Amino acid sequence: MAFPDTVTITVNAVAKVLTRVNSGQDYASEYRLRGTLDEYKLRIRHSTYNDKAIRPGLVINRHNVEFTHTVFPVAPSTTPTIRKTYVVAEESSNDDVNAVQKFDEGFMAFFSAANITKLLNYES
Repeated sequence: MAFPDTVTITVNAVAKVLTRVNSGQDYASEYRLRGTLDEYKLRIRHSTYNDKAIRPGLVINRHNVEFTHTVFPVAPSTTPTIRKTYVVAEESSNDDVNAVQKFDEGFMAFFSAANITKLLNYES
């Protein structure tokens, strides 16, 4: 099942509806919302690789989601403001999909507003 032609991400209580602009690459899609002042991009990519160093012969599935917000410069500034966040999930190809899903959901739940604030303030 593929992601839909539009994806909605809420930023600061405002729904941003991004439209798929590219899905021609192998196992990848790109979504975009471009305004006069800024642009939002979402990239979803999937790949596999062989873990030769630690587990020879084992295929690893890799999933990457990247969300970028570019605020275009307003004169006299010439430098855009760019915000980016992404997540990478990897699992062995022989792993149980339901167990991986529960693992990933647990990790994502860690990213509460309070924990994101701590992260952005260099707390560790």
